[in-house]
Amino acid sequence: MNCAVLAVLVVVCCCCALSVDARPARLRSRPLDNPETWNNVMVMAKHAQAQDRDHETRLIPVISSDKLKDGDVCCANVKILDYYLRHILDGKVREGREHNYPRIHLVNPDLNRVARDLEPHCNAKQIDLEYLQTFKQNLDRAGEMYKNNTKAQNKAIGETDILFHYLYESCSATSTS
Repeated sequence: MNCAVLAVLVVVCCCCALSVDARPARLRSRPLDNPETWNNVMVMAKHAQAQDRDHETRLIPVISSDKLKDGDVCCANVKILDYYLRHILDGKVREGREHNYPRIHLVNPDLNRVARDLEPHCNAKQIDLEYLQTFKQNLDRAGEMYKNNTKAQNKAIGETDILFHYLYESCSATSTS
C-alpha cells in the first residue's frame, strides 16, 4: 500500500511539474514598487519640465493602456530605459548636474536596477526596436528643432515619469513570453 501511495504521489508531482511553464518568471523590479523611487522620479522630472517651454512635443511614443496592460511592450520600455541610462542620465550624473536635476543621483541607480532586473527577460522583437527607434528619432528631431541637444535631453528627463509609469504598468510580474 505504501508503494501504491508513493507511486500516485510521484505521478501527481510529475503532472504538476509538466504543467508548470518552464520559462522563468519575470519578477517585478523592486524600485517599480518603491514610493520613494516614484517620488524621486517625479521630483527630477518636474524640475526638468519646469525648464522646458515646449509642451507640444513628446519624445516617448504614446502607448495605449490596453497595450500596457497586456505586457507585450515591457521590453520596448526596457530598451528605451537602457537608452536613457547610457545616453542621457548617466552623462548628467557624471557631469555633476545634480543642481540641474535634483535627485538624479538617487534615480539613476534605481533605474539601472530596473534595467538590470528586466533585461534578461527581454528578447528583442521588431515592435521593441520600433518603439526605441521612434524615441531616438523624436529625440534627434527635438535636438534639431531646438538647435540644442541639451534642451532635447532635458525634455527626455522631463518625460522620465512617463517612462517609469510605462515600466510599472507593462512590466508586471508574469511569465515571460
